[in-house]
Amino acid sequence: MGVIATLMFLTVCAFLVGVNGGGPAVHNEVAERARRWFYEYLTGDHGERVMRFRGILDRQAESLQAGVIFPDWGYGCLSMDEEAEEAHWTPFLEHGVEYLRRTYHEPYSQEGEQLVAFLLGIASHMVADELWHSLSGLRDGFMRTLANSTFRGDYGQAHSVLDVGGDFAMAHMNDLGFMRDKWAVPLRDIAAIYERMGIPVGQWRMRACVSRQFYAMEAVKRFGRGLFPTYAAKAPMLTERLDDYVIGGLYSMAAGTTECWHALVDWFVDGNFTKKCLVRDRRHKASGNSVASNRESLGKKQSASMLHQVEHALRESNNYNKYLEFVQHNISSYESNGILYLSTTHSQPTTTATVISDVDALPHRDMSGGRQHAFAAHKKPIKAAGECAELGLLFPKIKQLYTTSAYSGFGTAVATGDFSGSGRTSIAISAPYYRSDPDLGLKASNTKGSPGVVGAVFVLEEQDLEYAMASQDIRDADPVVIQPSNGDEQSSTGSSRTSKFPVFGSSLAVVDFNADGIDDLVVGSSGYGADPAGQVLGRIDVYLGRPGKGLASSPDFTLTSEQLARYTGSSRSVQRIGGFLFGEDVNNDGFVDLLIGAPYNSDTSRDRHAGRMYGYISRASRDVRASRPLMGPPDFMLASPARQPFEWFGFTATAVHMKETNMSMLLVGAPGHSSMAEGSSDEVHSLAGKVYAFAVANTTAAGTVVVQPRFEGLAFAVGKEKTQLGSSIHIWEAGLAAVSDGAAQPPLVLLGSPSEHALAAASHDAAMRVAGPGFPTEPIPARGWQTGEVRILDPQQWPNGTAHSGSGTISGLLATILGTQSPGHFGRALASRGAELWIGEPISESEDGRIYQWHAGTDEPACFFLRNTIGKARLGQAIRSVRRGNNEILVVTAPHDSQFSRLSGSVLLMERPIQ
Repeated sequence: MGVIATLMFLTVCAFLVGVNGGGPAVHNEVAERARRWFYEYLTGDHGERVMRFRGILDRQAESLQAGVIFPDWGYGCLSMDEEAEEAHWTPFLEHGVEYLRRTYHEPYSQEGEQLVAFLLGIASHMVADELWHSLSGLRDGFMRTLANSTFRGDYGQAHSVLDVGGDFAMAHMNDLGFMRDKWAVPLRDIAAIYERMGIPVGQWRMRACVSRQFYAMEAVKRFGRGLFPTYAAKAPMLTERLDDYVIGGLYSMAAGTTECWHALVDWFVDGNFTKKCLVRDRRHKASGNSVASNRESLGKKQSASMLHQVEHALRESNNYNKYLEFVQHNISSYESNGILYLSTTHSQPTTTATVISDVDALPHRDMSGGRQHAFAAHKKPIKAAGECAELGLLFPKIKQLYTTSAYSGFGTAVATGDFSGSGRTSIAISAPYYRSDPDLGLKASNTKGSPGVVGAVFVLEEQDLEYAMASQDIRDADPVVIQPSNGDEQSSTGSSRTSKFPVFGSSLAVVDFNADGIDDLVVGSSGYGADPAGQVLGRIDVYLGRPGKGLASSPDFTLTSEQLARYTGSSRSVQRIGGFLFGEDVNNDGFVDLLIGAPYNSDTSRDRHAGRMYGYISRASRDVRASRPLMGPPDFMLASPARQPFEWFGFTATAVHMKETNMSMLLVGAPGHSSMAEGSSDEVHSLAGKVYAFAVANTTAAGTVVVQPRFEGLAFAVGKEKTQLGSSIHIWEAGLAAVSDGAAQPPLVLLGSPSEHALAAASHDAAMRVAGPGFPTEPIPARGWQTGEVRILDPQQWPNGTAHSGSGTISGLLATILGTQSPGHFGRALASRGAELWIGEPISESEDGRIYQWHAGTDEPACFFLRNTIGKARLGQAIRSVRRGNNEILVVTAPHDSQFSRLSGSVLLMERPIQ
């Protein structure tokens, strides 16, 4: 076989190296996040050790990144599958540390440091794979959830999409420039570790297979972004949840890796192997060191179809041969002192830009199409990306708030409220992975916050905006900073509840919990618990607002998932709370109530992720005199009327008030609902989505406890796969009034389905011929995948019965606003003020993101963007509109903004006179 043919074979196969677990980009991303978080403020032996080993990781990044990918080295290569499998489990790591301790001593030599970093990389891979693949008895890991929610339980199909597509999603999400173009692999030491285990491995085999892994990494960096659509179009979860899914998302895997590294520090220094990294080892005693006794199959046998998919995608690029030529002429290797060095001679090869531009022209690339909207007489041609206007043209005052804490998630959630009764609105912004630093001089409202705990909520009591564009570090904006409490209470088993990664601020809500007329802030911590992969996870903290003082210095009320399980008599269920909070006046008594969505709740193994909703009604009788009052049992709890596994009931919620009937309707979204295809008894549409309406009697007495909301048959659904109707719900109070000559009108209900695919022109036109003012009649051009839609409903037209139809017709549907890009996720965020509607499209423009402004009755929404020197900020992930006097402040988040630090996030505050 010739050199070019051999390289072609190796390069194509190299893409499959990651099929056994997350690929090179995913594993490197996990380790990079963990490296950034791996430091310790606390003094003492452990803190000093952590800082020493963090220094090694910084100095030996080439070995860390090689070690992160190494465990998959032999899959499908020279019959080394079993040897590669061994490197995924604790016995290999223990033998490696024992070898290190006998061979090298602190202060380590160069080779010793390289082995330390390499072993830490292997540990990261182990932790990530266990969560990613739902191993060790985990039932809710990323891949298993993807299989059950999207592919009707077909684990093999989910495996094919996720393990290859995850790398391409990473390349699409953000620049992979942090991945080094050089590896340092301690071949001699790794071969010695295998020998200690009684497994002879030839260094020449490792050399050949590890080189193949290096080719794979370089291929992903250069081709990944363009190949992303081929995989992401099949699985919205790959686009939406890769970052923050509770078990096996990037944040989850990085947090697990960081905790593991803290344990390994003691392994390295003391030889104390008591603390374990894997869930398997923490829950069960290991029995022996063999593959047979320790491994769970990672599904490593690749199918020919997967190879053909990747090969076909690569061959679509006009520069495929140029890339192979790059591999041949620009990748070099040599060995020195037992270390294999692999590198590219050009960190940015001259062919890269051309390769990427050609790959972008592959099939399934971003496609544009028509937009149709609620009250326009004619459908206008859509705007190209270049026709969007800068936000500065609309808002004369703009401030961009940011943090320099990498991967902090700044802007994950935002909420607004008057927490002091002063008449001025404060803005709360969460950063669930922010590392608090006592030396920064922050104004911390929670004096009990531990500097070793991650997460913060920043509350801006004043918003002094400058004319023209201005950027400000959130620390310089004089915020009140709320940090997680110490979590020093004990679980029922006596174990500490303290966690380094409680994901404090994963959601926020503003309510009036004690019905005193002053807003209160509710903070969710979706990762709080003794076991981050456990059955019981999450916490809710309520901070009461006080007249003239603002928010309390520590939580006034708390609710943990363990307490909720006891309150609801479901101690054997899977309880996960904290990630979905909503403030809604459920019973229309003038006080905003608290709704806790629990879409990942599972009562039994047969209804995993069916979900629930819990409600706490505002009332003045709540006792705050105890030292740490508990929230107590919920006033009501709801389950889906058509309960399904992976329905994710409770993902969204809002309330709309019906004056004509003196009733309120509590709308609860279940975007994972599967529907039967029209006219079919066996064809199932996964992720079609559904919204359920529960009737609630309005009350006049303040604080009256609401009776159980009733489901009377009213629901909204569509017969389209991967629509996820109910992913966002919004009440547009003045939408109908804007086109009714100022006459008083009831509000409109907006249902967002940001992952919705477009139908073909003819069928889409037929499905959407509904009654409505000035609805377009011409065909809608064919569009692409995950463009997103927003449906506008008039609740006056809702019947007393079901509103579901498999054809897509929804009761009260006035019209639909359609997204424009694939993927765009149009409708991810919705906000309104008066006759003005704001819609977020965070994945558009290669994840730069943009927002739309629409005045009811105008021809089409206006598109706006913000220039970003780095890009991929996901502008428009969340939007809030706040009134300040006669002005409007629009709050728009960009949680992936990397201008100030990698994926640290930013939030825009924009002010203008109310129109």
